[in-house]
Amino acid sequence: MTYSEKVEDYHQRYAYMKSWAGLLRILACVELLLGAVVFACICAYIHKDSEWFNLFGYSQPQMFGGGGYNSYNGPMTPFVLVVVALAWIVTIIILVMGMTMYYRTILLDSSWWPLTEGVINLAMVFLYLAGGVVYVRDTTRGGMCYYPMFNNSVNGKFCRTEAGQNAAMIFLFVNMVIYFIGAGVCMKLWRHEAARMRKEALAQEMKTVGSSLPISGLAGSRMSEQTPLPTLHTIPEVLDGNHHLGMMMDPEILQGHIPSGHIPKPVVIADYVAKYPTIRTDEERDQYKAVFKDQYAEYKDLHAEVQVLSKKFEEMDELMRSLPPRPSSQMEKERIDNIMLEYQKKKADPTFLEKRERCEYLKNKLSHIKLKINEYNKIMDWKDGVS
Repeated sequence: MTYSEKVEDYHQRYAYMKSWAGLLRILACVELLLGAVVFACICAYIHKDSEWFNLFGYSQPQMFGGGGYNSYNGPMTPFVLVVVALAWIVTIIILVMGMTMYYRTILLDSSWWPLTEGVINLAMVFLYLAGGVVYVRDTTRGGMCYYPMFNNSVNGKFCRTEAGQNAAMIFLFVNMVIYFIGAGVCMKLWRHEAARMRKEALAQEMKTVGSSLPISGLAGSRMSEQTPLPTLHTIPEVLDGNHHLGMMMDPEILQGHIPSGHIPKPVVIADYVAKYPTIRTDEERDQYKAVFKDQYAEYKDLHAEVQVLSKKFEEMDELMRSLPPRPSSQMEKERIDNIMLEYQKKKADPTFLEKRERCEYLKNKLSHIKLKINEYNKIMDWKDGVS
C-alpha cells in the first residue's frame, strides 16, 4: 500500500471524528479522564471519614451544653463515589457504543437517539451537580467549620481542606460543565442529522422524479437561442438545403452482411413526421396553415414562460457560483446545503421539465409543418414560372 493510499484509508477511517458525533466521543474521553481523577482524589482522603465516625459516630456532634450544631449527620462520601462511578459507567458505555457501526448506521438514522443522548448528558449534569454540592458540604462539615466553637484545635483537622479535596471539587464542577457542553453538542448533532435525512429524502425523491438536472445544467445556455420562434412568413436558411435535412432525418443504411451479435438500434421518428407528409393540394396546405396558426399561439405563450424561468435559473446559477466554497461554520454549511437542495429540487420540478419538453416538441413540429408548406410553395412557384 502506497503512502497516498494509506493517507486516504486513514481519512476514510477517522473522518467520522470530525463530525458532531466525533466531538461527542472526544468529550466522553475527557469526561472519563476527569471522572477517574475525581474518584481517585476522593478515595485518597476517605480515611478522614473513618476518623469522623470514630470520634462522633453516626449522631450529630454536640456543643458544650448538649445542643446540636445543625442537621449534619456525617460525611456522605459514598454517595459522591456512587455518583461518579455511575456517571463513569454510563459514559464508557456510550463511548464504546458510539465507536461501533451500529451507532453510525442505525442510531444516527433515528430521530430520537441524539435527543436521548442529550437527555443522558443532562442527567449526568444533575448527578455531578448533586455530588459536587454534597462534597462541598462535607468539606465544611455542613457549615460547622464556620463556628469557632467547633473549629478548634481538636476538630480543626476535620475542617482542613487538603489539596486533593480541592482538586476533587474543581474537577466535579468542571466535569459537570463538560457534560452540559455534551448536551449542547447532542442538540447540534440532532439538527445536523435531521438536515442530512432531509437531504437524503430529497435526493431519493429526485431519483423517483426521473430526469433530474445538475446544478449547472442550465448555466451558460439561453433558451432563446435554443428555441427560436418559428414564423410562417420567413424561410430559414436551412430550408435551402432540403436534401441535407432529409438525409439527417433518414436512418443510415448499411450494406453487406449483418455481423454476428449485432443489435440494431431503434429509429425514433416523431409522430408529426408521419402525420404531416408532403403537401399535394392547396386544401392540404390550408389545413397545414390552420394547424400551424392554432399551435403557434400555444407555443408562443409556452416559449415566453420557459424563457422567464430559464432566465431566473441563470440568475440563480450566478448566485450559486458566488456562494463560498468553504463555509466558515457548520451552521453556514448546513444553510448552504439546504439552499442548494431546494434550488436543485426547483430545477428538477416535473412541471418545468414538462413545459420545456413540450416547448421543444412544438418548435420541431411547427418547423416541420413550415418546411412542408414552403416546399409546396416553392414547387407551385416553379410550376407557375414554367407555365
